[in-house]
Amino acid sequence: MASLTLRLLGTPRLTRNNDSLDGVFFEKVEALLCYLAVESSRPHRREVLAELFWPNLPDAHARSNLRYALFKLREGLCDKQNAEPHLQVSRTSIRFNVNSDYYLDIEDLADAFDQTLQPNATLNIERLENLVSLHRGDFMEQNTLTQNELFHEWLCNKREIYHRNVMFLLSRLIDKHADAQSYEHAVHYAYKFIALDPLDESGYHRLIELLAISGKNTKAIEAYNNLSHLLDMELGIRPNEKSTALIQELLYSRTSSIASS
Repeated sequence: MASLTLRLLGTPRLTRNNDSLDGVFFEKVEALLCYLAVESSRPHRREVLAELFWPNLPDAHARSNLRYALFKLREGLCDKQNAEPHLQVSRTSIRFNVNSDYYLDIEDLADAFDQTLQPNATLNIERLENLVSLHRGDFMEQNTLTQNELFHEWLCNKREIYHRNVMFLLSRLIDKHADAQSYEHAVHYAYKFIALDPLDESGYHRLIELLAISGKNTKAIEAYNNLSHLLDMELGIRPNEKSTALIQELLYSRTSSIASS
């Protein structure tokens, strides 16, 4: 296991040698570490980081806060004792060291997402289930640095990207279980899909189809009714034609089955 673990899909969970770093860093110091880890492809100039995290302070004060935050980070990470320190620091810039001993959940997620876009991608069910299980909530959930406009904009952008990645992998997992005729598992993940994105009708289409295939017609009708109620409450619209056609076909086949029995 990596000496430093950063799990950011949900409320951040940071550990060092299996010991929690909760309470070791103030929120802004923790956010700085997370930002550097996520944006590890390049070094970051000190003045840019100072403006990103302390936008309302004079430059000298903001850079002083950055120096203190950096000191607390290196202290909490015991970087002086690490053969490969987690942070690479110079007079002008700071960069997260990708050669250090660490694990970052969103890298796992992003790598898998990229892999699925390759020809003949071979992510199996177990791998997809492990990836989906990484998702405990939105990226860096419960972060309160909303007054840092540039940082909050970055945070919202990343949340949207990782949410899309999770939904794509979740869709692949549903398809894998359905192809294997493991309908109970497929339905389980279809419910998870609509819980994560309740206004995406495509999730309901898949759920209704799977419930019908499983012989759970009543549950399928219930899912359609839930969708109809949600769309009416949230958007003031009705389910689209595909949703309606699916449920009408299901009701028709159900009526025909009763009539012929």
